[in-house]
Parts: sequence; C-alpha cells; structure tokens
Amino acid sequence: MIATLVIGGNALLLFGTLFRPQIIGLYVVLPYYICITLISSPQRDFGWAWKRFSQNFFVLAVLRKFLGIHLVINESLAEAQAKEKAQFVFAVFPHGANADYSGVINGMLYDSLPNIAARTRTLVATILFRIPMVREISLWMGCVDARRDVADRLLEKNYSLVVLPGGQVEQIRTTHGRERIFLKRRKGFIRLALKHGVPVVPVYAFGVSDYYHTSHFAMGFRRWLLKKMGISIPIARGLYGTLISPLPVPTTVVFGEPIHFSIMKPGAPTHEEIEMAHAVYCEGLVDLFETHKTALGYGDRLLEIE
Repeated sequence: MIATLVIGGNALLLFGTLFRPQIIGLYVVLPYYICITLISSPQRDFGWAWKRFSQNFFVLAVLRKFLGIHLVINESLAEAQAKEKAQFVFAVFPHGANADYSGVINGMLYDSLPNIAARTRTLVATILFRIPMVREISLWMGCVDARRDVADRLLEKNYSLVVLPGGQVEQIRTTHGRERIFLKRRKGFIRLALKHGVPVVPVYAFGVSDYYHTSHFAMGFRRWLLKKMGISIPIARGLYGTLISPLPVPTTVVFGEPIHFSIMKPGAPTHEEIEMAHAVYCEGLVDLFETHKTALGYGDRLLEIE
C-alpha cells in the first residue's frame, strides 16, 4: 500500500513537473517557434500542398457537406486550364465575416480543375503561420503567406493563385442578407496579374454573406483598429451564436471566364492600364453575379461594390 502511494505520488509529481507552463514553453513551444522561424520560409512561400489531406481530412469533408459547397466552372475556363502551362489569378468575392470556405474548396479543385490544382495556392493571412497546427493544416491545404513577394515568386514559378482581395476590411463590413464587397480600391491583384501576364478569373461565392448574423457595433473603432494596428475584429454570430462555426447555408462558388489583358511594356503595367483592367474585372464580376443570382436564389439582391 505504501509502495503504491509512493509510486502514485512520484507519478503525480512527474506529471506536474512535465506539464508546468515553464517546461512546456521551454521544451515544446520555444523549439517549435525556432523551427518555423528558421525553416518555414520556403514552405510558407510554396506550401506543402497535400492532395489526400485537402480532399479527405474529415473536418474539411464535414464542412463541405455541412455547407453544401458546390463549384460551377465556366466552360472557357475548363478548356483553358487543360492547356500546358495554364495559369490564373482567381480573384474571389466575398471574403465574408470568416472565410470558412476558401481553404475548403482547395481539395475540390483536383476534380474541377485537374490540370492546375496541384500548382494552385491560396493566399492567407500571415498570422495563420504563427499558430501551432493551424500552420501545418494551412500548408497541407495549399495555403501560403499572403505577402506580395510570395505571390510574385509563385507566379514566376507558373503557379496559379487564389486571392480574396476584400480581405480584413471586407470581413468587418460583411452584412447578413446583403452582397457587399470591398473592391473599388483593391487593385493589387490586378497589378500582379498584369505584371506577370496572367489572366484573371472572377469568382463569386453565393451564400457566404449569410454564414453569420453580423453587427456594426463600434464600427468606427474597429475600422480605426484595423487601419492603425492591422487587427480585424468581426462581430458575428454563427451556429450556436459563435464565430467558430457558420450557419448551414448552401454555398455555390461560381468561376467565371478568364479575362486576358495586354500591356505596352511587359512586367511594368502603367497606372492607366491597371485602372482599365480593374474596370474590366469589375464588369466581369458584376456580370457573373447577375447571370447566376436568380437561379441560386438571390434574385432580389444587388451586388454592392464599395
């Protein structure tokens, strides 16, 4: 009996010692962050895209089924992606209060756009690569750091990109029941595509705006916080009143026709060329929205571009 108590006491002491915050920080957390600082740059630049994970990881599979995600591929895009060295910049709207769908669709591209899926990367916030396990899951889904230099290197290496230009600004402005997107001043993706001579594909995700019931409470302060400190605080309620899980809204992601641009001096688009290309993209996105909204149950909505 005494021996058992002694052994049990020692075990508890060992357990308590090993799982003290200081021990975990020194032997687990610190080595992890050293490793990702020293060796993560190539992975964050090109990703660790894992086809089986993107397609079959149970959380992603459950979320796809829960949201009823369906992809609609334009016929011209389907033909264009089958060509050798096909490459695109997929500019996707809206971002939504929480871009739950953006990484989920990566695994679906292997069936919908088979020739380019393996060399397609989704640009996501840098902070995701500083969170243990979230970093690895993001990399396995084909996500990369959304820095401009990363995007440049990927396009130079003949990768295609999925971008959500609305970003954090659009995130906090998302309004349940309305199709509001932040696009008028979002021209970086156009500049990037023109610089590398890559066609831009307008993409609209129907249903995303209704994932959460949103609030504009303290909007002025939240916009100031985002502008000054880069911190986005969406106030939204999804399933069970949380931001963790969206409402079960059927989602259809419609891929439009590739838009090809030409510029006078390759690699150096002018301000006028960027403005003209941006206007053409906006027209293409509006046309895509108007073409599909009625059939998908959004006939009473207008696309509000801010």
